[in-house]
Amino acid sequence: MKPITTVGVVGAGTMGSAIAQHFVMKGLSVILVDQKEEFLDRGVGYMRDSLGEALQRGLIDQQAFDQILGRLHCTTEQAELIKADLVVEAIFENLEVKKGLFAELEKVVSADCILASNTSSFLISEIAADLQTPERVVGVHYFYHAAKNKLVELIPGEKSAPEIVSALENFYTYYDKTPILVKDAPGFAVNRFFVPWLNEAARLYEEGFGSIAFIDKIACEVFGVGMGPFALMNATGVPIAMHAADGLASELHKFYAPAKVLCQQVEAKQDWNVEDTQHLNNGFDQADVVTRRLVGASLGVAAQMVSEGVINATSTDLGARAGLRWPMGPFELLEKMGAAKVTEMVESVFSVWGLPLPTCLADSAKAQSLSLNWVTTEVVGESGFIVFDLPDRLNPLGEQVMSQLDRAVDELNGRRDIRKIFIHGKGKAFIAGADIKFFLDALDADDLQRIQTFTEFGQEVLNKISTSNKATYAYLDGLALGGGLELALACDYRIGTRKSVLAFPETGIGIYPGLGGTQRASRLIGVARAKHLIATGQFINAKKAYSFGLVDAIIDPVLDWRELAEFSLDKAQSGRVEETV
Repeated sequence: MKPITTVGVVGAGTMGSAIAQHFVMKGLSVILVDQKEEFLDRGVGYMRDSLGEALQRGLIDQQAFDQILGRLHCTTEQAELIKADLVVEAIFENLEVKKGLFAELEKVVSADCILASNTSSFLISEIAADLQTPERVVGVHYFYHAAKNKLVELIPGEKSAPEIVSALENFYTYYDKTPILVKDAPGFAVNRFFVPWLNEAARLYEEGFGSIAFIDKIACEVFGVGMGPFALMNATGVPIAMHAADGLASELHKFYAPAKVLCQQVEAKQDWNVEDTQHLNNGFDQADVVTRRLVGASLGVAAQMVSEGVINATSTDLGARAGLRWPMGPFELLEKMGAAKVTEMVESVFSVWGLPLPTCLADSAKAQSLSLNWVTTEVVGESGFIVFDLPDRLNPLGEQVMSQLDRAVDELNGRRDIRKIFIHGKGKAFIAGADIKFFLDALDADDLQRIQTFTEFGQEVLNKISTSNKATYAYLDGLALGGGLELALACDYRIGTRKSVLAFPETGIGIYPGLGGTQRASRLIGVARAKHLIATGQFINAKKAYSFGLVDAIIDPVLDWRELAEFSLDKAQSGRVEETV
């Protein structure tokens, strides 16, 4: 695929300008197109305001501010999109207008330009239906604020070329977004379970199961979120919730239809009165009803999507965490509450609407579809890959992750068709250390044995890596901290990039590396350097790590981690044991 270096964005509204802002902030050239100069001026104003906040907070300086906006070119001429490698449509939600725009774009852009739609209302296959080249059209659904929110739903249409979808997935990951792959279906994924969560809250209020403040309070407690459904609707716009619910109902089922009170609120052009604390301390029965309804509605729809093959459970949870900033997604919450309890809640809500129980909840044989696969494997040629997929959490090593890593190592060690194993972490981190929450929970429960068991098991897993009969490589394209660096030290080779940051920061919270870091580090680079790194918690980049002997090679970050399959080293440069620091 041709590298994407210039992006076109059509539509300079709130969403379009934010999409453009993300790209220029990442160093790409952007052509922003709209019908009138005044629309472009307004869009640039949105960007200036947003970047101005970053300037005031010291996140960027004036020079960076000017350079970012210097990569933006505004025009009313679509013909200038001939220079673009990717064009993202971000105009208002009208199917015929969108189809007309794509028909125009198809004639204007280069033959190998990718065309993408940010629609939240229409199927990608519908938008591309009448085009001459529907194979290059893909959905890229952003979430507010598009320059800051990491999530992008990547939606292939019926005729979208797989290589284009794969190229966009790599492109967005490389430029610091979190793409999740979603089937072309009404509501795609996140909105489909999130909107019912909002709507069910309105129904509960309408039916008298507590005040707005009470329902928000219960929602925050159960889902662990900072803002309840009513406060969120106020923040994003009450009409948006109504229109989204109406759109889902028109495509799916009357269950999704907006509550009457929600429609009345929109008609009155009013926000919800979240300050009204009357009946805030309602009884247990009402709290139980609110919990059952909110969980049943949202988790039921999430399970419905998985049953239909719209998305898998792991990506659903990632979408909830990255896009909605929920601390845990629907299926992690299901694990916490218990599958039997959640199934009862879903059935109690769905039965009222005549909806069948999602098959992945009703059929125990399909329970595997609800597994949260945070560590996966893939084979490319003679290379096996172990991939950590908790990018929003920086790929921490917890009990479940370590168990999945153990299975992955066993699987690849047992294969005779591969010679190399690469370990890679998605997002900004290779692995940013152990799961601190796990340790805090164990300490709060005075369960030191749980910590010891985890540590011993972790050492066993890392020993399997260090004694593997395959050549093992850690691709450190990001943070490799604490347990992550210890895992990397268990590999034969460590590959650094300009994004690499290595450290043992544990001493800052009063603990020492527990997965072999004190031993492997000292054997590799000498006692003096190992003591210095562990005692000070110093953060070092790839260049410094190479000089110490911690890293064996430094390469440019790869766009697709599968490209590493062809990478190999004949011998390690590690082992520098100078006893001075």
